[in-house]
Order: sequence, then C-alpha cells, then structure tokens
Amino acid sequence: MNAFHERHEGLLDPEAISSKRILVVGCGSVGSVAAMLLARSGVKHFVLVDPDAVSETNLCRSAYDKEDIGKPKVTALERHLQAIRGEVRVDARADCLGDLDDSELEELIAGVDLVVATTDHPPTQGRIGALSYHVTPAVFAGVYARGTGGEVIYTLPDQTPCYACVLGAVRDANMPSRGQTEYGIATGQLAAEPALGIDIQHVTVCAAKIALALLLLGSGVDAEQTIDPSRSVLFVGNKVDWIWKAPLETVWARANRREACVCRLAPGESTADLIDDEEI
Repeated sequence: MNAFHERHEGLLDPEAISSKRILVVGCGSVGSVAAMLLARSGVKHFVLVDPDAVSETNLCRSAYDKEDIGKPKVTALERHLQAIRGEVRVDARADCLGDLDDSELEELIAGVDLVVATTDHPPTQGRIGALSYHVTPAVFAGVYARGTGGEVIYTLPDQTPCYACVLGAVRDANMPSRGQTEYGIATGQLAAEPALGIDIQHVTVCAAKIALALLLLGSGVDAEQTIDPSRSVLFVGNKVDWIWKAPLETVWARANRREACVCRLAPGESTADLIDDEEI
C-alpha cells in the first residue's frame, strides 16, 4: 500500500478514491476546508470555481495563510492541495458563476463524480442543484448566521429530492437565520457573515464526510453507511437552539420531491430565471 494511505487501510479503496473528480463551487471557509479534507482522504482531481481573492479576514476560518493574501482563492487553494500530495491535479477557475451559462456549467458538472456546492447563496445553490440533479451526485453546505449551526443536503440523481425540494419541504419559520449577506459567487462581491471558524468547521466536517460517502457509494466500506437516500438533509447544531437539544447535536431529516420544482426542468429549459426570481 502507498504510504499515504497506510492509515486508511480497510477504510477505503485507495485506487477508487484517487480516480474520483470533484467540482468545488465556492472556495471560502467551507469549500476550502472541505477540499483539504477530501484531498487528505485521497481525492486527487479537483475543479475549483470562485471569483474572489484571499483577504486577511479569510485567515481566521479557512484553509488559507498569510502568503495567500491577494491571490485568487482557487490558485491559493491549489497550492495547499498540492502541498498535501504532489499528485493532486487542479483545474482552477477564477470565474463568477453568474458569468457561466447553463451549458458551460453543465459541462463542468458532467465531467466530475461529485459536486460540492458551498456558495451559501440559496438561488445559486438552487441553480447548481437543478443542473446537477439528473447527472451527478452533489453536496450542498450552508452555515447559519453567527455559526449557530448549518445544514448539509445531498442529492443522488433521481433517487433523492433535489436541493430546492428539500428546502421547500423543511424550511421552518423558527429555524436559525441564514444571515443577510452572501459569499459572492453570484455577484462576485464578498460579504461574509460573522461566525467562529470552529463552528463553521463542524458543519464542514459533516459535509466532507457525506461527500466521501457519496464517492465511495457501492464500494462496501464503512464510510458509505453514513448516508441513507431516504434521509438526505442533516441539520448540524453548534448550540442549543431550534431542534437541537444539546450543543454539537446533529439531526437527520427527510423530505419529498415537490411536483413544481426546478429539478423537474425539461431537457433544454434554462435556469436563467432561477437566479433572479426563485425564492428557495
């Protein structure tokens, strides 16, 4: 066994995981750390999409360090991933997702084994969800205001409800706020919600474990038992609030597919109106 995987023995198939390709859309505090965790699990092929540059304010809760300040996040993250393992290959795209039309985004999605969407902007997540739903498994991670907790939604093509179905089914007026700011993948402007890096990383670790389970699905290893397609949303709590009765509690939830939903777009229909008008 390769020395890199020596302490993974019996937990995953090194050859299988090293052949997987992942698209990470949003390389901020969630996306950058999730990519690092998956690289340490053996993933060697990444497509990274994010238009922003690293600033000093990113250093307290993301994968970046002071040498990265001023550099595109995708370029900086590429350096960190390759520092873990020289064989890692990265397609780094400093693109605003809003500048990519559906066909360009669909091409990126079709070329990978898993999409990790961490834009923390529900309409953009919904667009990714609509375009990936019938094609490629995906994980959607979002952190609530002030790091109270977060949610991790995963989709399997035509097996689970899509991202928009889940939010339409489980959205609760009493649940924690998402905050009033967005992370800029739709607009190209960064405006981050205050939260401790530790709280964000609790949500991120859960998202990365689900992502790994999706990549290993069907392999028979223990990690794939993390997921059950009948329950496709995980609420991760950092404090006693809403449905969490104790700090650091997680709660799985189920949702059904909605009849009127973006995942039911007919072939050739565009998601152009989704970004502007869809309330998810």
